Amino acid sequence: MRRADGWAHVAVVLAGVVGVASLPAGPWQPAAEVGVYLLGVTAVAQGLRRNRPTAALGWRLLAAALAAFALSSAAEAAELAGVAPGASGAVESGLDVAGYGALLAAALAALVAGRGRRNPGAWADTATLLLAAGLAVATFVDGPDGLGQENGELTLGLPLLSAVVLVAGVRVALPGNGRSVSGVAVCVAGALALAGWAAKLTSTAGELPPLLEYLPLLAVAPVALAANHPSSRNLGRAPDPDSAFTAGRIVGLGAALLVSPALVLLWTVRHGGNGYLLGAGIGLLTALALWRLGRLDSERHHAQAALAASDARLRVLLENAADVIAIVDAAGRVTYVSPAVGSLLGRTAADVLGRRALAMVDPGDRTRLLRAIVGRPASAGEVVDADVPLRHADGTTRWVEAKVSGRVSAPGVEGWVVNLREVTDRKLLEEELRHRAGTDPLTGLVNRAEFWHRLTVATAAIDPGACPAVLFVDLDGFKAVNDVLGHAAGDELLVAVAGRLSNAVRSGDCVARLGGDEFAVLLGAADAERLRRVGDRLVDALREPVRLGGRTAAVTASVGGTLAIPGDTPETLLHRADTAMYAAKRDGKDRIELHSPAGAPAAV
Repeated sequence: MRRADGWAHVAVVLAGVVGVASLPAGPWQPAAEVGVYLLGVTAVAQGLRRNRPTAALGWRLLAAALAAFALSSAAEAAELAGVAPGASGAVESGLDVAGYGALLAAALAALVAGRGRRNPGAWADTATLLLAAGLAVATFVDGPDGLGQENGELTLGLPLLSAVVLVAGVRVALPGNGRSVSGVAVCVAGALALAGWAAKLTSTAGELPPLLEYLPLLAVAPVALAANHPSSRNLGRAPDPDSAFTAGRIVGLGAALLVSPALVLLWTVRHGGNGYLLGAGIGLLTALALWRLGRLDSERHHAQAALAASDARLRVLLENAADVIAIVDAAGRVTYVSPAVGSLLGRTAADVLGRRALAMVDPGDRTRLLRAIVGRPASAGEVVDADVPLRHADGTTRWVEAKVSGRVSAPGVEGWVVNLREVTDRKLLEEELRHRAGTDPLTGLVNRAEFWHRLTVATAAIDPGACPAVLFVDLDGFKAVNDVLGHAAGDELLVAVAGRLSNAVRSGDCVARLGGDEFAVLLGAADAERLRRVGDRLVDALREPVRLGGRTAAVTASVGGTLAIPGDTPETLLHRADTAMYAAKRDGKDRIELHSPAGAPAAV
């Protein structure tokens, strides 16, 4: 809808009011007023059709009030024209009172729209304003200086109209509506109507200035604007509960509370007495209480603003942090996880919430992590550090450094706070460095240091029924290959030998290059018969000539083997295998010799 439509209605209504004012007294003036009121009815109907406002019932009742005033003006025109003068006057008064009632109903409908008919706050606000307006007007029109019977219609209309203006003012002050064009326009319309009727009540016949006389009719213009402006859709919308206690609302309800001391003062002025001090005291106490309420509300708003700013900063930090922060409850389920989980695990926060935290840990590490957490004190200051492999959504593994707090019990945080930082690159680098540290760079076999470590582990607890065994392999004729074909050919030969040795043993056995042309094999569980078979396979595997570029080289191996017995150390075990290897060399090379210490099964 174009906003210009509302202003077009305003222009037409203003032109109509000017036309009414320019006509001479007589039946034509009220007849012209009928046209102005009908313009207002048309504007409200058009706004209802285009904007579909929340408080549609209120707008319909407002249109009904304008229609009643139009009929009242028609009755006045008929009376001035001499058509049924007695009956027309009675009908005019009845229609005016009906119009005031429709205005009041429209204000009530706007107040409770969107808040429910059972909302006690809406009805309490309404009752407060109605009672305050009623008391004020009743005091004003009562007594020896009050309104006479000839203006009884106004006596009924003014309280209703006052209530309409007050209710409209409160609705304007409510959050979401206070600064809307439509809300302000409705309030202006009520103020114009109230000012016009109050001027009529307080003036004597013939003393009312022409401008004040047409104020109620002029109120149709802002009504037309309010109905057609897009903001009319939200007029009557329920306010935000957190911001409903605004300064405007304090002023509106405060004005109602100040009616009581004002009435005491007014009664004293009219009837005499000593009520000045009482009225002034009540007014001062009420004003101080309202001021204090306003200050408390202002402080609450400042605190809420500071809290909102803090929450916003925390949200930005969490959304842009590389680390993942999670909260795990006593049942092991994730109750909160920061958005960074998407980049770490390829899952949204919604996918992770409610899941068991350990379900995302590699099965082989679940027990280790659980023991690390359970085995530490439950103090909130305690932190458990552990490197944990987690499953990524694509099936790969991501390593994280997990810092798990002691169990926390605080508002909104019940359980463990977990901080996860990805360390996949670090773990891969550590694994690579570990592999390099234990690997021979030429052949890719285990080097001497790693072989010694494995031998130490194997001899730490020797099972007599499944003894580890060591085979020491020394190449025969390797120096000649180096001297004749060169060191490059010698290196190529060592690589070929390493491959043949690895193929001759089981996957669980360890083949190592100790240095130069010396190799060793560690069998995890063996007896004398298996030791002999493996030794024979090693000798046979190395008898085959090796092609080195365009030439062929032939080498053999002298192999010495021994079984471990309880009490052996890596040194004693390797020494016996080395002794057996030298025995094989003395006996002609290209063979295996086994060393059987006392207590070991006899070699076959």
